[in-house]
This record gives sequence, C-alpha cells and structure tokens, in this order.
Amino acid sequence: MVVLNGRAPWALLVMMIGCIGCMFSFAEPTLAQTTDQSAAGQESSKASGDAQAADQPATVKVESSNPFSGDPEAIQSGHKLYFTWCVQCHGKKADGKSMRWGGYAKDLRKFWQGYSKFVLIVVQGVKGKQMPPWGEVLSGNEISHIGAYLETLAMDGANWK
Repeated sequence: MVVLNGRAPWALLVMMIGCIGCMFSFAEPTLAQTTDQSAAGQESSKASGDAQAADQPATVKVESSNPFSGDPEAIQSGHKLYFTWCVQCHGKKADGKSMRWGGYAKDLRKFWQGYSKFVLIVVQGVKGKQMPPWGEVLSGNEISHIGAYLETLAMDGANWK
C-alpha cells in the first residue's frame, strides 16, 4: 500500500483526478443523443406552445452545393469527424463556445459564406486567427461530410450554397 506523505504527492493526485474529469467533459455525444436532445427540445416547445425552447435555437433547412448535403451516412461521418477535429474550438453545439476557448471561435450554425468558402477555410485555415489549415489532415470528402453535419445545425441566415 502506498502512503502519501507531504503535499507534493497529494497535489499530484488532485491534478490527476482533475485531468480525468476534463477528459470526460470533452466526451463525444453520439448523434442519437444530440438528435434525442433536439427532439426532446422540440417536443417540449410544442407542448408549451413556444416557437422554440430557450436553450435550443431553431434550425432551418438550407440549400447547399455540398454534394453530400442530406446524405445520412455523410452526416453521421461528419458528426464523428466534427467531434474529433472541430469540437475543441467550436464547441459541442458548433456555437463557437468551447471549454477551451470560450466564445472565440465562429458560430458554425450561422455560417453564411457558402459551401465553397467553407471548404477553402477548412483547407487553408485563416491567417491571423487560431483556425489552422486542415487540408493535409482531412480529405475533401471528410470536409464535405463535416459540412453536411453542420448544415443540420444551421440557423436562420446560414448560407451553404
């Protein structure tokens, strides 16, 4: 049995427990969980007569030039890719609010520059900002899948044409 004497070992133990807690805070919800939460929010707002639940902004159907737009398999793939590569900065709801950066990143639910600009930004990154280039990490199809997923979160004013 290990006996912890002094402050240093206890501090290390507390740090390790904190790190484990942080790992769970970034755990990826499944698409079914996010869909269930969205559906629950919609049912709740219908029951109360509200147009939308206070914490669930209304999404809109957007026209898109993305070849994978509306493809269920691409959306599922995009969801997984988003929660692998994008969630750290853009947040779990793609609203630009993450535990790591606060509200620094763009709210991707309101992306208005069109699908081709989305691809260009993801491939090249944004100089002078914290958006790195992902063109050597993600394939063209993977970027399109992320776009297809983000389209499902689009809010009024979004443009994916």
